[in-house]
Amino acid sequence: MKFEINNPKKVALLVIDMENDFVKPGAPMCVPMATDAVPNIKKLINVCREKGSTIIYTAHVHGKDRSDMGLMSGFWPPIDSQEALVDNTHGTEIYPDLAPQDGELLIKKHRYSAFYNTDLDTQLKNREIDTLIITGTVTNMCCDSTARDAQFRNYKVIFVSDATGTMDHPDLGAGAMSAEEIQRATLTSLSFCVAEIASTEDVINRL
Repeated sequence: MKFEINNPKKVALLVIDMENDFVKPGAPMCVPMATDAVPNIKKLINVCREKGSTIIYTAHVHGKDRSDMGLMSGFWPPIDSQEALVDNTHGTEIYPDLAPQDGELLIKKHRYSAFYNTDLDTQLKNREIDTLIITGTVTNMCCDSTARDAQFRNYKVIFVSDATGTMDHPDLGAGAMSAEEIQRATLTSLSFCVAEIASTEDVINRL
């Protein structure tokens, strides 16, 4: 599957959860592959700004009163202990190299998908967006969930292979996998029935 990009103004670049807690080296939930993806995401942001595409950032956050955590706390000890992703702290700010400009949207979310209990779909429809370019972290969690929810809503999804990143997965009953293996498996799965997989260079050349 390869989608035509005829009008950049109908395209939205999603920058998923590129927060300090995920991107800054040494942060509680740092994803090294996401840190490595910063230059490519920055290139896409700059080109989308030039072409008049919409740029939307998301930030995964949880309140200090813990009322919005649900099962997230059980899967993620740094969330449970509030070492990371606490709303209105430095850790949930977008990594400085990718910071939003005035007028660019930042959508806060409490679950993996950027569509779940947010106004993302309304914001996209009001702008007559039909194509989403997905970048950010974590590839197989928030990025994957958002891509699937977008496809269910009939958005054309372009998932950028070298502008997304994941982490090593330990053996929790199904065997361990490296970040590179997880990345490849997720991209392969998405390409089969959800999204077009493309490189940063390819997307820039088509905008």
